[in-house]
Amino acid sequence: MPAVTAHASDEPPYTQTDSSAEPRRFRELTGYQKLLFALLIWATFFEGFDTKISSLVLPMLGREFGVGPDVLGNLLATLGLGTILAVVALRIADRVGRRPVFITALGGYAVFTFATAFAQNLWQFAAFQFVARLLMVIELALAYVILSEEFPASLRGRANSLLGAFASVGAAVPAAFLPALEDAGLGWRGLFLLGAIPVILLPLYGKWLREPALFVERAAVAAPVSLANEFRALLRVLGPSRRRRFAALSVLWFTVNFWSACALFFFTLYAFEERGWTSERLQWLVPLAVPFGFAGYWAAGRLMDFAGRRFAVTLYLALGSLAAAVCYQSESHGVISAAYVALMMLNGLWPIANTISVELFPTDIRASATGFSHHLIGRWGMVVGPIAVGALAVSLGSTGDAVTLLSFANVLCIPVVWLGLPETRGLDLSELEAS
Repeated sequence: MPAVTAHASDEPPYTQTDSSAEPRRFRELTGYQKLLFALLIWATFFEGFDTKISSLVLPMLGREFGVGPDVLGNLLATLGLGTILAVVALRIADRVGRRPVFITALGGYAVFTFATAFAQNLWQFAAFQFVARLLMVIELALAYVILSEEFPASLRGRANSLLGAFASVGAAVPAAFLPALEDAGLGWRGLFLLGAIPVILLPLYGKWLREPALFVERAAVAAPVSLANEFRALLRVLGPSRRRRFAALSVLWFTVNFWSACALFFFTLYAFEERGWTSERLQWLVPLAVPFGFAGYWAAGRLMDFAGRRFAVTLYLALGSLAAAVCYQSESHGVISAAYVALMMLNGLWPIANTISVELFPTDIRASATGFSHHLIGRWGMVVGPIAVGALAVSLGSTGDAVTLLSFANVLCIPVVWLGLPETRGLDLSELEAS
């Protein structure tokens, strides 16, 4: 079997499967794999919907509660801080299973999203969304883990990218509902009521979602739960043969979170306050953003499976900085709209990073490694980003200028990817079990 590119210190070496023996098209998947894909699509659709609401309603929150961009930036940072705690739940998922943690997170974020609709002040809003966002990222992280463990290597990149694509569709939908909800007198609160829909889907997940076979096989020989064994698991994640890739993966996750918090979370505030947009104009942008955004995720999957993970992440990081600069420096509504659509397409960076994450570590520490690299370290980008934009916007007198400058952090991450991460395209996850 041909070897996948890796550093000399990476032991054991990564190997590619003979992809000709694996399904290459979704129509060749088993009945359960297709059902699983549908279940995870619905879950991630609503995760995208609910995640987008908090940033979409920033101008309304600012007006209703009388706060400026610096306070709103701190609010988003607080919500991002909560997601760091996901590392605990993801370690539990490596112990008790992906299924129970996933279902609990799905139901929990729906309940707290519903509660957010009744917040009476900014701090109640922050408290409810703190918990909701924590549960959302747990659900999303496990969705990628479950899908990766159940799908063949030859389709893993495309499957994960399509999963992310439906999350992007979910993120685009709230803007379309906002004008009608405002006319109905529900305003931003109505979006959070809609975001609670997943709670009625829980019986379907309880009935049809299975524990991944890879986890079931590994759990049968897992070491008993003890403080010593948990410490050994941490050492395996940070062991000598994995230390460099873990550090590089953590930098990648920090950058992805930082860029998203800067370039995506502040668009509504920028467009409304600095370019004079209204919710009606934003509503017309949604039909354009959805298909192009979907195409960006699809392209990410194709690039991953045919050109490699490192090439895909490099291209998306570079284009992410460029698109943010165009979007936040233009005055033409047409150019801003086109650049915003490009930003939606470049959200395909998320499934690329998620795919790389699940391909670097064996089953018994896979979710934990994602938790440590992404949520314990990388999610600080989601905390630092909004604080930096808010503070820099006050200093420069422009949210657009602040976002433009900070979005170029992507460029600094590119050499880290090439120096620290092995290429994992075509990797058979079972090959990692002995490491």
